[in-house]
Amino acid sequence: MRGRGAGVRWNRQEQLVVALAIAAAVVAGGLLLVLRRPSPPVRFVEPPLPTELVVQVDGEVARPGLYRVTHGSRVEDAIQGAGGATAQADLSAVNRARVLRDGDRVTVPALLPASPTGGSPRRVLDINTATAADLEALPGIGPVLAGRIIAYRTRHGPFQRLEELLQVEGIGPRLLQQLRSALIVP
Repeated sequence: MRGRGAGVRWNRQEQLVVALAIAAAVVAGGLLLVLRRPSPPVRFVEPPLPTELVVQVDGEVARPGLYRVTHGSRVEDAIQGAGGATAQADLSAVNRARVLRDGDRVTVPALLPASPTGGSPRRVLDINTATAADLEALPGIGPVLAGRIIAYRTRHGPFQRLEELLQVEGIGPRLLQQLRSALIVP
């Protein structure tokens, strides 16, 4: 019997196969170690809330324009920042307690002049609560268009801006301009 390992000769190809097998085993072992190590817990971080909002205030206020207000401010704060409402303002048509969001537009409507038959000034309508009969009383809106406005409001939820009326079939820029003094989005 010969000595241990005597007579074992490996050619180059066999040496390469053995070296590759050892390298593959080392890589596989390393991967197992890395993959078995518990990963750190995933943390979801809420983005910080903006500390300052920019809102547009127009209509019957002393100084219409863009105003910076702090996060959590209400419509009333924006109106006061614009110098307060004028004597012609219809503040009952504005939800002054609503919390503002960045980019909001606050429009303070004017009391409408007395109706031709006399009486007190006409009030503006909240587009989100107006009935079909209320809408039909406005110039340029008949029963069909009033129905379309209410159907749009039902399908898409409350109007956020008066400009959304342009999505209602039959309302174009000219009619929207006529309706601005009679409708509000609180």
